[in-house]
Amino acid sequence: MKKVLYEELLPEEFVQRMQEMPVAYLPLGTLEWHGPHMPLGADGIQSKELFVRVAEKVGGVVLPILFMGPDRVFHDHEKSFYGMDINTEGALHTYYVQQLKGSAYWLEKELFQDYLRSIFAQLSRAGVRIVVGHGHGPSIHAFQELTKEAEEKYGLRIFTAWTYAEDEKLKYQNDHAGANETSIVMAVRPDLVDFGQVKEDESNLIGIAGRHPVRDSSAAFGNEILEYTMKTLISGIEKEYKEIKDRQNLKNLHWLTKPMEIFYFLKQYLRIGSVKDIVMKSQLLQNGLHIFPIIIYIKFIAVSPDI
Repeated sequence: MKKVLYEELLPEEFVQRMQEMPVAYLPLGTLEWHGPHMPLGADGIQSKELFVRVAEKVGGVVLPILFMGPDRVFHDHEKSFYGMDINTEGALHTYYVQQLKGSAYWLEKELFQDYLRSIFAQLSRAGVRIVVGHGHGPSIHAFQELTKEAEEKYGLRIFTAWTYAEDEKLKYQNDHAGANETSIVMAVRPDLVDFGQVKEDESNLIGIAGRHPVRDSSAAFGNEILEYTMKTLISGIEKEYKEIKDRQNLKNLHWLTKPMEIFYFLKQYLRIGSVKDIVMKSQLLQNGLHIFPIIIYIKFIAVSPDI
């Protein structure tokens, strides 16, 4: 099994993985109520398990799980409620606003995005060119809002596990502790799901949005979601990386269309000062400098006697 967790890599192992595929995967986790039957860290656990499997196949490194993230907030006098503390449209069962057990994750969206900017800056500095983020829904949306800025300011392509997924039913983590997320955890970490915690009258089956997690979940469905997401995500990563390489190749060749740059390059590195020297030494040119730019340069010399 390949080492893919950033924190476990030796420096040269990290360099090697970046040379092969400069991708970093960022699990956007929380410590948040996901029903009585699921772990509090379900968001990050699901995304990390996906990313490890993708990194083992296509390359890149998996970052540590973030456990803080944004969400809606409701202030009631001196107390605040976050996310699924508040009954939401599409909730499996209606319930009163309350502080759900174990939830400890909320961060203002602006502060969260500033944190992401710092992460982007450091990853870019280390040689990363693509960042895939996924996990907690509001964190995903906040992450996606930085797409343009990430590319313009940090030279990073960023996207999520939803970017190249078109099948709504099979989108990874598209509910909250419902049949989608529960099935995923049953597939990747079955030891962490305990339906025995659900009361017979389902009075504690609150803070859940999506299809019924007990009746409609299965490891088979979770594996179907996982396999579909791995396929679409790997395809997307390969597409994005090809575009990055193609753009870099064009950038590297762009100066070859400029005669003066070619002239000074030849003079400095090959000690060429005449058309005769160019013809005689053209066979020595390496690193993608072939006969096409030489012809351009010769034509330039022919009409530029002052050089």
